[in-house]
Amino acid sequence: MSNAHEKKVIRTATTKGYSLEKVGKGPHHGRYAIIDTAQGSRVPSGVAGAEYSFSIDEAERWLDSARK
Repeated sequence: MSNAHEKKVIRTATTKGYSLEKVGKGPHHGRYAIIDTAQGSRVPSGVAGAEYSFSIDEAERWLDSARK
């Protein structure tokens, strides 16, 4: 993953009303949380064992399919 790719996904999240935050500790280190800024809550990822965290590619796919 490049820094440019991460920035692109962050911009996509922002334009759709979400924010993207790095998950900093534990087994999910290096993954991201998608936050619904209107609700102030994390979006479930549907990934077993990582219910509220996404890889950068998973986050990008989720955001591409999100309608807001």
